[in-house]
Amino acid sequence: MSVHLLSVAVLVLVLVLGTVRPVNIGALALVASFIVGSLVFDESVDEILAAFPAKIFVLLVGVTYMFSIATRNGTVNWIVNHAFRALKHRGSLVPWVLYTLAACISTMGAFSPAVAAILAPVAFSAGKKYGIHSLRMSLIVGLGCIAGSFSPIGPLGAIVNGVVENAGLQSTPGLLYVWVMGLTTAVAIATSACVSRLEKRHVSKTLVPAGGPAFDSPTGSSFDSSRDQTDNPGDDAFQNPDVPQSRHGHAERLFTLAGIATMLVGALVFGGDIGFIALTIGVTLSIIFTESGKHAVKDVSWGVILLICGVITYIGLLERGGTVDWFGEVIARTGAPLIAAFLILLIGAVVSAAASTTGILGMLVPLSVPLIATGNVTAAGLTIALAISCSLVDLSPFSTGGAILMASAPESERAWNYRGLLTFTGIMIFVGPAVTWLLLVVPGW
Repeated sequence: MSVHLLSVAVLVLVLVLGTVRPVNIGALALVASFIVGSLVFDESVDEILAAFPAKIFVLLVGVTYMFSIATRNGTVNWIVNHAFRALKHRGSLVPWVLYTLAACISTMGAFSPAVAAILAPVAFSAGKKYGIHSLRMSLIVGLGCIAGSFSPIGPLGAIVNGVVENAGLQSTPGLLYVWVMGLTTAVAIATSACVSRLEKRHVSKTLVPAGGPAFDSPTGSSFDSSRDQTDNPGDDAFQNPDVPQSRHGHAERLFTLAGIATMLVGALVFGGDIGFIALTIGVTLSIIFTESGKHAVKDVSWGVILLICGVITYIGLLERGGTVDWFGEVIARTGAPLIAAFLILLIGAVVSAAASTTGILGMLVPLSVPLIATGNVTAAGLTIALAISCSLVDLSPFSTGGAILMASAPESERAWNYRGLLTFTGIMIFVGPAVTWLLLVVPGW
């Protein structure tokens, strides 16, 4: 077996082990980097760690640290409650308010699974109040989390853009964000319409006599997806009971909101480093408000950080060892770069449904560089297509976000939620790659 085949085989082994066993893929990738780097490529530890993404590490720590404080001190919950207060009695808008909230919070830099965990209890409480089944709420909230997750200041967007830049390609952060937001919103609208029809078709078989509830769901809970309630939620009607409230209240929320605004302005207007700005704001909040700050470090997404840093370190080893170039030569010999691009999108969607989207993107974007070098596929088009194809399957019950939404649903509706999320994921495995390939790869964006 050649050196390149061996190093690719180890990469596949890392992915498989991290999927079937409860081991962080990033930790496996770091161990693989040490073993393959030392024994196969004869590199020292310093050389092996040369590709360790220090900038991405600071970014992920800074952003998730700041948002863990914003969650602990009730700022995120405060935003959610004020959004619902503006609804009054317009129950039909509830899913789209939640979609907008999920997209906005993800855009500001929170990891999508964390946003799902924050909004899931609120979504199901609102769904029960306004007669909207938990499956539709799960899909809308989950897609909202995906829609904003590739913003220029968001962790996933920064990861993809950083990997693209490390590969020597030109990143297009604005284009990535707009395409992901646009296509995910289109999927959300179509999905909501389809699920709403399925709900009506299901429950129309069990109409009850006059005076009873309008419909009965297969699980026994009453709901009618088309109606608007006339009662108006109070200030705390959709309070998430799992989010602790700070005793400093108003003052701490104002400081936190000012910090988030500072990060947005500093990064987007003045071009400052997002990671260090967010970390500085988080540390400042911890110094001023110790109650919320003392436990915030535990909420940092250390598993995700380890995952992406480990994967990028191993990919860097493959680039220095010539494996990525070898992979490009193999693709070039196929004579069908567009077909190869579609296969990469399909592989990304299939694997991401059961494994980490972050890790898959960290692996596939650098491995796509030789394909881009053929000139038949553009860096922006393939990168954006990969981001969408890999993320639309994040509602799988086997992924973190999907599991959170399913576990948070009312117990009587979890079986239907499971089947619905699994069906949606199965459809997206094929629809995502096919649509993005036709829209972004074939035209050569």
